Amino acid sequence: MQTQKKNSTIRGMIFPIHKSELRKFLPMVFIFILISFCYALTRSLKDMNMLKETNATTIYWLKAVATTPSMIFFTIVYGKVSRSTGRDGRFNAVMIYFLTFFTFSLLFLLPHKQVLQLSNLSKILEAKFPSFIGLWEAICHWPISLFYIHAEAWGTFALSVSFWTFINEITTIKQAKRFYSFLGTFGTVGSILAGLILKLDNVRTNFDQSLQFVIIAIVLILIIYNYFTADIKAHPAYYQIEKKPKNVKVKMSFVDSMKFLARSKYLMLLSILVISYGLVIALFEAVEKAQIQEFVKIAGDNALYAGIYSNQQIAVGIISILVTLFFATPILKRGWRFAASVTPVTALVMTVLFFTFLRFGTVLDDFLKGFHLNALYLSVQVGLYNVVLIKSVKYVLFDPTKEAVYIPLDEETKVRGKAAVDGVGARLGKSLASVLVTSMSTLFGGGDIASIRTPIVLIIIMVIIVWLVAIRALGKLKVRAEENYEAEMLPTRNVQVSK
Repeated sequence: MQTQKKNSTIRGMIFPIHKSELRKFLPMVFIFILISFCYALTRSLKDMNMLKETNATTIYWLKAVATTPSMIFFTIVYGKVSRSTGRDGRFNAVMIYFLTFFTFSLLFLLPHKQVLQLSNLSKILEAKFPSFIGLWEAICHWPISLFYIHAEAWGTFALSVSFWTFINEITTIKQAKRFYSFLGTFGTVGSILAGLILKLDNVRTNFDQSLQFVIIAIVLILIIYNYFTADIKAHPAYYQIEKKPKNVKVKMSFVDSMKFLARSKYLMLLSILVISYGLVIALFEAVEKAQIQEFVKIAGDNALYAGIYSNQQIAVGIISILVTLFFATPILKRGWRFAASVTPVTALVMTVLFFTFLRFGTVLDDFLKGFHLNALYLSVQVGLYNVVLIKSVKYVLFDPTKEAVYIPLDEETKVRGKAAVDGVGARLGKSLASVLVTSMSTLFGGGDIASIRTPIVLIIIMVIIVWLVAIRALGKLKVRAEENYEAEMLPTRNVQVSK
């Protein structure tokens, strides 16, 4: 009997989903894998197209002047759609819109991007204002800029909004504790599949063709989703749907968010963590993408873009799974501060290694020739796996430790604090990085990221130091907050025990 219980416990740890729940869980998994697959593939494709056709600085001009306003516009449209239709209508509307756009991109927009680009206008503007070359290239290559914006929007509205809103509505509170962490592991399968697609011969020679797989995946999403929801309506008892109280949603403007954060040292420190991550990863990717572009140009083979990004997507999936299975639990057991410090320490170590290859490349080349390698190639590989490691550790350790900080707060501060930190921090970090890259490259680098590597690495190191200091300070405040929380909860527990 004890052996059976022990085996059951082990199975529950390895696969915590009950047999009776598979009817609900498996469709969720398939939809999540397909959405993650589209996200990884379009995310790689947008960067590959931009690096192939434009200067790396163009990406950050595009983010600064077009992506954020576009996200605001999409949010307004999504809000109007949400008010006029139900859950299924919202989900289908989002998927059909992206299906239409990606089909249009595959059949017309990307195949004719050379004809559609505004070369003459770009040359006139570049002649008058050469320092803004990144902005003019974004305008010149508007077809791939438009695709870039929509690829960014897919991650927000298809994955973060539509999918998770649906999952939260059909999952019970008890199931969520077991479903969500395990569901995230399956999401990495989509990244691995996207990497394998980019390795196909026909995709490597014309990586726009990878969009046909995105289109097939979205069609499958629509089929599975609508079959799934029809089955839920027909057999609600099988799915154990419970009515959950609606969470209080607090919408605050940027100014209101900053004012609310300024009143709480606890939340200000938490927002520093979020802003620091966004700033570090965006600044590092700016230099990494410039290195990738230089490497591919010297090699003279655009198919290398597909190879590099395919390796990145496969590595993100595999390393995320390995970190989850073998490192997450022992690291989290070492305490909050230790676990929270893993991401910035990883970023610091890999950043120093990456910029060492950049700074001393000519010295290393003589040594590396014996291994049939060169410093530029190694810098691309080190940069690639730095991004992979940071993102993998972020998903497995940074996000859980960030969410744990909210637990000892009172309900109002939790709701308003999360709205302020996520609303300000998530946007501010990447936006600030885009402003820094575009302004420094315009003022000091002649529009070239390679000329501003030194200030970028110094900024990254300074941000990581501030990040670690904030973790130390927040760790102390978190301990006090948890002690106060336990003290407040103790009388309630004693009353329950006495009863």
